[in-house]
Amino acid sequence: MPLVSARRQPGSRACYCAARRIVPRPAAAILAVGVCRHRRRPPLFKLLDLFADASVLLNQAALLAGAALFGGVGALLAGNRLYWRFRGRSVQGTVAGVRVSGRLYYPVYRYKSPAGRRFQATSDVAAGVSPKLVTGRKLRLLFLKKHPDRVAEAGVQIVEAVGWGFFALAALAVGIATTLWPVTPPTWVMLGGVVIFVIYRLRRAMPVRGEKPFTSLLRQPPPEDLVGAPVHPIEEILSGPIRAERQRKQRIAGLIVTPILVAVGVGVFALGAHLGRTTYLLLSTGERAHGTVLFCELVKTLHGSSYYPVVQFATRHGQAVQFRDKMGSDPPAYREGQAVDVLYFPTIPETSATIDRGALNWLAPAILCIGGVFLAVVALGARLGVPRHPPEANQRKGKGAG
Repeated sequence: MPLVSARRQPGSRACYCAARRIVPRPAAAILAVGVCRHRRRPPLFKLLDLFADASVLLNQAALLAGAALFGGVGALLAGNRLYWRFRGRSVQGTVAGVRVSGRLYYPVYRYKSPAGRRFQATSDVAAGVSPKLVTGRKLRLLFLKKHPDRVAEAGVQIVEAVGWGFFALAALAVGIATTLWPVTPPTWVMLGGVVIFVIYRLRRAMPVRGEKPFTSLLRQPPPEDLVGAPVHPIEEILSGPIRAERQRKQRIAGLIVTPILVAVGVGVFALGAHLGRTTYLLLSTGERAHGTVLFCELVKTLHGSSYYPVVQFATRHGQAVQFRDKMGSDPPAYREGQAVDVLYFPTIPETSATIDRGALNWLAPAILCIGGVFLAVVALGARLGVPRHPPEANQRKGKGAG
């Protein structure tokens, strides 16, 4: 059968292609099937694409703004500690006692510099009743050569650990923003703004030129009545009956609250471990398939509303499966007709199917495990920080031993 050239005949309504016979088609069929390559998209479709791009950019901007917020809080909590760790020198010191201002106790440290000189420094951060204030306790200190009267404990502080946790959340938000959505020139501009803001907050958390080093988050100097106040051992101050009664109540409260918090932490960790195990089994023994988002279902709760993608896919045996994903968002992260990868167990595809998000599959298990461990550790740390015996009993034991 002879072939005709890929040239359009005058007056014909046909859609043509190279090396094919020209077959006339009705105009309605052309509009329905959309086979004419030379047709332009309606302006409405272009407007919808513009709105979709704007929505993606707004979602990305919101997530990067959250990263900037987390990074700023992390810089506030851990920025000053970075200053001490980079500028300070570590020495061995001891707790000489405390200075009292009202109901607050300011630790007093004694240490010997590498040059052999002995110094005494008072902390600018007040502390409550804690075993860390026991007279004679040895610890590592950070001191500055130009300001030997200012020191900081070298160990990891709770506030510092929380600050690094916020830094981790900021990095996680940046990773999600650059993984879920494409990286465009506006994305680089926003990332630059996040970095500049975090650096600015870090610089603000450190002493400026001419300012004395500090360890307080509020940058406030010690009270005026603290200057020249005598140094007392914490054991003498805590020897009264009122203080002993307060410590007894703290111990009772700790015996009740601590097991509850530890149990909650263990439960949260167990839930994260279960989700992590399920994710690992899906990735190692499950099967993959290509699915299509049918629509996004709006689910309303007491805390707000979210759009959950409803996906349809076919298993290896040809079974058509439709499921609603377990993760939703507002605005929706998927659009109708979008192609996605699906993970599922061959034996129970209806209940085990989930959208494969790559590294983000581990997001929920990681947050739950870290949160559970953090809660349990904080509860145990607070429990161990309460003295088990009143100071009077400790003193009587010491006298009896003498």
